[in-house]
Amino acid sequence: MSIFNQAPTQRRKTNSDDNLIPLINIVFLLLIFFMIAGKIEQIQDAGLTLPENSQTKPAVAQPITLQLSKDNEIHLNNEVVNFEELPDALTQLLQEHPANIAVRADKQVTYQDLDKVLDTLRAAGFSTINLFTLTTEAS
Repeated sequence: MSIFNQAPTQRRKTNSDDNLIPLINIVFLLLIFFMIAGKIEQIQDAGLTLPENSQTKPAVAQPITLQLSKDNEIHLNNEVVNFEELPDALTQLLQEHPANIAVRADKQVTYQDLDKVLDTLRAAGFSTINLFTLTTEAS
């Protein structure tokens, strides 16, 4: 038996970190995907509890938002507005944005108070008014 017949074989030493490289690649790809696909939006909350609704329809992003709290305090694009100042503020916003508005009213707001606000929105020239609710399971 001759030692010349055996070819020297070099074996790479396996490293436990080699198994982490594909995982790191996937994590970075997911991170990039969510950074591109996700939209960071300011959460608008005036302490509202939305009424419930059994019908589901996807919400449409609106450039103008109006919130009516249970104390009938009006928040127009996160700024407190008096009911008397509302028509002027809406007219100014209509010049800058499309005629779409998202309305979020607390479930304790009476229909009469909500109707006054909706009439003001219609008089100001809004063509689309989306009233937001919470969805519940239909029985």
